Amino acid sequence: MNRTGKRVGVIISLTMLIVMFATSICFGADTLKIVRTYPEDGAKGTTKDNVCVKAYFNNPVGNDASRAANKNKFKITDANGRVYPTRIYYNKKNTKYVLFVIDTNKIPLTGKKAVKDNMEYKAEISADFVDNAGHKLGNDPKRVITFKTLNQSRNTMIYMVMMFLMFGGMMFFSMRQSQNAKKKEEEGQKTKEDNFNPYREAKRTGKPVEEIIAEHQKEEAKKAQHQKKSKRQERKEEEKKQRVLEIEGSENFRVSRPRPIREAGCTFKTGRAAEAARREEEKARRKAELKATDYGKKKK
Repeated sequence: MNRTGKRVGVIISLTMLIVMFATSICFGADTLKIVRTYPEDGAKGTTKDNVCVKAYFNNPVGNDASRAANKNKFKITDANGRVYPTRIYYNKKNTKYVLFVIDTNKIPLTGKKAVKDNMEYKAEISADFVDNAGHKLGNDPKRVITFKTLNQSRNTMIYMVMMFLMFGGMMFFSMRQSQNAKKKEEEGQKTKEDNFNPYREAKRTGKPVEEIIAEHQKEEAKKAQHQKKSKRQERKEEEKKQRVLEIEGSENFRVSRPRPIREAGCTFKTGRAAEAARREEEKARRKAELKATDYGKKKK
């Protein structure tokens, strides 16, 4: 009897545990909850156009009974407490999804009653919101959502600055690309000149090959003459610089004219002046004698 009684007690205990677990599971499945929302609570930068809240539930919603019961179970208010008219949309393909939107047909687009930028709004789903089985949402923490609309003026300024920087960068890179293209074109032109093909030029211009060759030779002669002249000029400039450097580095200096030493203050007499005067007198005397004798024809 004791062994049989123990067996019966174990069976009863297991039965009670199974019933308890099944009951908790059933009640858990019947409870209506919000799985997630968009925007989430505390979101910032939402658009002011077509303000809406998407809610995803754990149970199906949207049958005729729940539609009628949930008709006025959602509202959106601004920071001043103004209540906006709303509409509810259900999804036949996804029965656990509901869209709550502000009815823009019933509010002005501008003015105090319009949806504004950089304004905080609060969306609230009523605790009496029910699913298709009639289960209420209750005090779900996700049923109240606060969000803030986008500060459009600040974003516009940021976009303008970004556009200015973008256009500035485009202009800079365009100028740089143009310079590179010009440089490549010059290099290509030089290569083209180096690889001169008279037949191709004749085909391109329609001129005879002989005329093309003659013009090319003439241009090459001009270029050679110009290069020769440039080299000669460079050589002269180099020689001039070299002479200047030699003069500056030597002990000899150029003077404007020869000058006697007495101009420098010297009083020493060499006798060359007296000798020169004597020779001049002798020369004059001899000339006079020759003149007196008619250059040797007459006797003295």
